[in-house]
Amino acid sequence: MFLNIWISYTVNIWSFNNFQDREKSSEVSEISYGGAVPRPPEDDPNKDGEGFKIDLNLHFSRKQRSAKEISPNNELAYYSKDKLSGTHMDRKNNSNLLHKLNPLTDKHRGKKKAFVVSKPEIEKKDETGVRETELSDIFISVKTTSKYHQSRVSILLKTWYRLAKEQIYFFTDANDQEFKDVLGDHLVNTNCSSDHRRHSLSCKMAVEFDYYMASRKRWFCHVDDDVYLNVPRLLEVLRGYSHKEDWYLGKPSLKYPLEVVDRENAGMKLTFWFATGGAGFCISRSLALKMGPYAGGGRFVTTAEKVRLPDDCTVGYIIEYLLKNRLTVIEEFHSHLETLWLIRPHQLKKQITVSYSEYSSKPNVINVQGFNSTQDPTRFLSLHCFLFPNFSECRALL
Repeated sequence: MFLNIWISYTVNIWSFNNFQDREKSSEVSEISYGGAVPRPPEDDPNKDGEGFKIDLNLHFSRKQRSAKEISPNNELAYYSKDKLSGTHMDRKNNSNLLHKLNPLTDKHRGKKKAFVVSKPEIEKKDETGVRETELSDIFISVKTTSKYHQSRVSILLKTWYRLAKEQIYFFTDANDQEFKDVLGDHLVNTNCSSDHRRHSLSCKMAVEFDYYMASRKRWFCHVDDDVYLNVPRLLEVLRGYSHKEDWYLGKPSLKYPLEVVDRENAGMKLTFWFATGGAGFCISRSLALKMGPYAGGGRFVTTAEKVRLPDDCTVGYIIEYLLKNRLTVIEEFHSHLETLWLIRPHQLKKQITVSYSEYSSKPNVINVQGFNSTQDPTRFLSLHCFLFPNFSECRALL
């Protein structure tokens, strides 16, 4: 009898340890509210979006599987986890956020989060067995400056920011208590200069990239503060690509590759495509890891100064010229450099980003019905209500 008890005890202990090992080796995941549109916060008196269903021909459902996803894993290049340079960000103010971005720890430093064991019958996977990309897998960075907090960031907070609050980070150049109260750690003071010169822009991009790397998310998506991002459409598009492959998604503003002087080889020129930051772009985790030696740990600024290019051009230089990868053009990204009113209203639901321009006698904005031009000069609020009519700001249009 004692022998049987001893054997049973040994088997149970072995099974428990084996389960723990398998649990630790599984991918850490968070259960989200469907991925495309997050649940409204419980403390929101308006309960914006509660109970509404999006019928935008985007065909989102909790049972959706990707039709395009993908192929064997790439071998990932080694990326050194260098600490962020104090030259490019306030390490004292931002170190706690970098810690929080690490999915293996919670807000108490060093304390492990509990692993979530997903039930196989409800976990969404593609045909290769990889878990389907969710909204929580995307890191969205918005580059801004203190000059535009009121005029630009405010409208973003009223519109598409509300669809992905936990995924969006604003990278600015000054402290702003009003916006800090709203955004908390999602407002990052990079301590970069507030001008629009090459070094200042690259300084912010360096911080954006390092924050993304610390987050360990699948996708890094960058937009400027004059862009409306259609969050559900972005998620739908990213589900068609594997984060384990090298993807650089965006849209060039030029009809030809950028050509610059090769400063290391006299008389030679460098030629490459780049996705304009004004329209937004996304980079997969696999490709971002390979960018590490040229962009990680503050090295992005050094690379930008070497070729004397602004931030979005430098991203293209690293990916296309140094890493020999190619830009995948996604036509649904749109910057203020395009004639935006040519986008027809029935096409708006399929666009990923749109922008606007204030620098001409005739505003360069999208053509969408809604609020008048005095109430909504950017057309962002009207677009938001066109896409998501159940939000509280849209009730005046009903």
